Amino acid sequence: MNIRDLFELENDATFQKLNQQVNSFNTLKILKLENHEIRHSNILAWLLNPKENHSLRDYFLRKLVEHLILIEENSQNPLYDTVSEILNHSLMDSYVYREVKTDKNRYIDLVIVNQQLKTIILIENKFYTTESKNQLDDYLSYIHDTFTDFTIIPIYLTLDGEKPSNSHYFMLTYERIESILDTTLMLYKDQIGDNVCKFIEDYNQILKERFYPIQNQRIQAIDVYRNHKPTIDTLFEETSLLHKQLQFEPGYQFEFMMKYKNTIQYIFKHGQNILAYSFEQFIKQHFDESILCQAHPTTPYLLPLEWQPIEKIPVREPGYWLGKGLVIWFDQTNDSRLRLIVEVGPMEYTGRLWFLEQLEKFGFSIKESSKLEKSRYTRFYSQKIDVNKWDDLDELAQAMADLYFSEEFTRVRKQVTAILNHENPVSEPVQELVKEIPQQQTTDKERKRTVQQAFIKWTESMSISETHYRVSSSNLSYKLPFFDEFKEKLGETREKWWWDNGPFLCWIKIQPDSLYFVLEVGPIEADKRVRLMELLQEKGINFIKRALSLEAKYNRIHSETVSIQGLSEPELVEAFHRLFKNDELQDILRKLKEVYDDVISKLE
Repeated sequence: MNIRDLFELENDATFQKLNQQVNSFNTLKILKLENHEIRHSNILAWLLNPKENHSLRDYFLRKLVEHLILIEENSQNPLYDTVSEILNHSLMDSYVYREVKTDKNRYIDLVIVNQQLKTIILIENKFYTTESKNQLDDYLSYIHDTFTDFTIIPIYLTLDGEKPSNSHYFMLTYERIESILDTTLMLYKDQIGDNVCKFIEDYNQILKERFYPIQNQRIQAIDVYRNHKPTIDTLFEETSLLHKQLQFEPGYQFEFMMKYKNTIQYIFKHGQNILAYSFEQFIKQHFDESILCQAHPTTPYLLPLEWQPIEKIPVREPGYWLGKGLVIWFDQTNDSRLRLIVEVGPMEYTGRLWFLEQLEKFGFSIKESSKLEKSRYTRFYSQKIDVNKWDDLDELAQAMADLYFSEEFTRVRKQVTAILNHENPVSEPVQELVKEIPQQQTTDKERKRTVQQAFIKWTESMSISETHYRVSSSNLSYKLPFFDEFKEKLGETREKWWWDNGPFLCWIKIQPDSLYFVLEVGPIEADKRVRLMELLQEKGINFIKRALSLEAKYNRIHSETVSIQGLSEPELVEAFHRLFKNDELQDILRKLKEVYDDVISKLE
């Protein structure tokens, strides 16, 4: 990298625009509250309290209750109708309490009491951490015992919509909180004080950037990264060494890094998106050149050849995706899974209504609002799949193939084709435009599927939540609940690392006749990682010397290989148990807990 490379990057208009967005003044960014669950709870307590100085009265609290009803997964909750009834009354006489201590010395994040309505809203806020054993049960039991004649509405608030262990809890996500903030700013911006408005804007921006990245910004980062990849890679590596010790190097490059450090890190994190490249590989492997497709950076999309009769129904918006009224696309979900979505677009109304009604006849659920003339987009199918390594082009391409050629989606494609051709999908199967898979590959695939199923059964036996593990064709991985406690204190990794981007992960490589298990430390910020490795060394955990250097990224602190040749599924489950119960691994996990309790938990 030479001085000209820096000049070219600095004079890139997209880079400068992105720099302004990433480095916009934000008080809450300066306070570094993003990773701390307790600080988010403090802000929510302020917003939810009708008597606080934000002048929103009970608006935020009412909106939160409304969103409990809007979340489809909550419709089966036994208190669903009761929640609707609450909104018929004022919530101004509600009082918000923080860190309510229970009889078992646990602390409930938020308790909202309305004496007039005899209603309690209990909120357990899980940011990076996850629920501990019987935690939700204990909280609900304590509140029921304390408020014997009250209606109790328990809420489980998480980043990704994690399902609570107790079915009485309503699900709520930070994406919903961000949506409420958006609406609040839109309706109340001129009615609340400038300082309050600025605070809410700053908090809303943090949630958007951190957890629901703005699409345009991500695309800008991808563009800049692809145009200046060698320069960004070099700068990112060097900014990782700008640690907390006093350091100064005269020269333009040092000045450049100090000025644009945050922007460089943002571009590196989001710019490495390889969905488009994986999609191109997926298309090349499975289709001929006649397939209609576009390798969009964040949402690559296609129209199967057998669906092209959809062009007989004109579209009202020619710029819609591929210019047809039907599309399939892939994207990355908030919980780092790969998703396939099928959508009906803004076709001419008569044809659109006919198509939606045909879908209903084949059992697809179509909302009545989708049949209105003003309706434009209707998603009628989606499916997600685990991805372990988001920087692995081959794994992503394989995940796309697994979704697209799954038994369920193959049936969907045949049904849609039959609708378009006015045929019976059962008697008129669709010939797939797919390359045949050799018998040996089929056998290998079946063997891997057996290993995957055994792993899932093992996670169930260990009470590992579905949100805490991933299963793919080459790798298996999981995290233990206390890994999230480290994550809250030490932050996410500085670059894409597996799916969780936390300080620790257990991963398993599926090999032909064996499983290779690793417990690894990920690439968190250099100074934090070095301090962590020093603490592990003090506990007698062994690793290579280079792990103590600022340049190091990934550090394996335990590994083991176990043979699985000829094992049945029950025997494979037992093999996973043996890997986890290994004496050396259990000793390391015990020492990690000690490091957290003694040092990490006390960090600000």
